[in-house]
Amino acid sequence: MVTRPIAGFELRLPESWYAVPTETPDLVEAWARSTAARIVAEAGTSGGLEVPAQELAASLAAQLEDVGRAVADTGIRGLVTAALVRRPELGVVDAMVTVAAQPDLAREEFAAQLAAGVEDSQEHDYAFASRFDGTCAAGEVEGLHAMITHFGELGDEGSGVLEERVVLGVFPPESADMVEVTAVARSVGTFDDMAQEMVDLLAGLTVETETA
Repeated sequence: MVTRPIAGFELRLPESWYAVPTETPDLVEAWARSTAARIVAEAGTSGGLEVPAQELAASLAAQLEDVGRAVADTGIRGLVTAALVRRPELGVVDAMVTVAAQPDLAREEFAAQLAAGVEDSQEHDYAFASRFDGTCAAGEVEGLHAMITHFGELGDEGSGVLEERVVLGVFPPESADMVEVTAVARSVGTFDDMAQEMVDLLAGLTVETETA
């Protein structure tokens, strides 16, 4: 069977999602400041700010920059990154998502990896882990929805902070490659149904494969 490698992909972002220039780390700081200022200014025109705009913009810019730096520091090339800011009046980033092509990763192999993660969830400090599948315009989808406990985050070894995370593998037809989408929420409860909202986000994903 002839398979077609992924030549490229694009994720069209819905409202409140902002693309982060992680491929050019030198631009992240300036991008974060200008984007935060624009988001807060637009929210201010609707009278939705209870905290001074300058203070909100500074808080939001710092968080946007943290997202960009964290992804850039991974050293993984080709990562597409976006940040979600649904309520500018709070001055926080609600979630982040990264998208990357993974060559030569079959659906069955990835599904087995996710299943193993669920099986071994207690060893990985997962408070919850569940597998699911679906479809989107770009292909079949395999997913993992997890709540991960990070112990000692509050300075107390007996306490933990929960992180909500969704990992999706998108498998374009007639291709042996996969597009991996990883989303991390600011806190548990940020989304009513994070797994479904991330699958819905894939409506904006288009994947280009090489001709046979």
